Amino acid sequence: MKKIMLSLLLIGSVVLKAQDVSKVFSATEIVWFGMDFTKATFVGQFDQGMGAMPATGGDMKNKWCAQWNNLVATEQQNFDFKKALSKESVFYDIASINSLNTKMDPDKCMNLNPGKIERSAIDGMVKKYSSADKKEGIGLAFVVENFNKSAQVADVYVTFFDIASKKILICEKMTGAARGVGMRNYWAGAVKAIIKDLGSGTFNSWKK
Repeated sequence: MKKIMLSLLLIGSVVLKAQDVSKVFSATEIVWFGMDFTKATFVGQFDQGMGAMPATGGDMKNKWCAQWNNLVATEQQNFDFKKALSKESVFYDIASINSLNTKMDPDKCMNLNPGKIERSAIDGMVKKYSSADKKEGIGLAFVVENFNKSAQVADVYVTFFDIASKKILICEKMTGAARGVGMRNYWAGAVKAIIKDLGSGTFNSWKK
């Protein structure tokens, strides 16, 4: 009897999880919260343009993280979440994550070796997100693990969550190849590649 009860509980848990995940696909609108760099590692030697002016952890914290987030929000046609995720609308609310990014440790964010974010840590990160306008619905953030100059790729956790409860619904690691001219556009190219990959079938594959 105990085994039967345990099996029923497990089945019920799976069904509830599937129902939660289905909200990501059935929602007609998502809220883009931005890229969370608070635990990110910038791997290798970074410069601020054309091989000149080496970038420091302070530059990442005080300048570039906000520039990358602001670029995605202002050039929405180039970072087309609406098309990639088949949504009717996307609401942009990056203030909370931009604020959190200013608290990153500039002395620890740069390294010669890639960093690692444990999946369990992302639950606590998402609980810190807030929105002045959207109190419910589906939120989306890219939790950045590495901007890896040596490998020329960005590693991020594509994270969908319920805004009201901050419960993570989908959290999948993806990698995008960096491309473009200059610090801002080079890494923005990696973000664009991930969005394109989402729209090319990856997002729909998560329905299964």
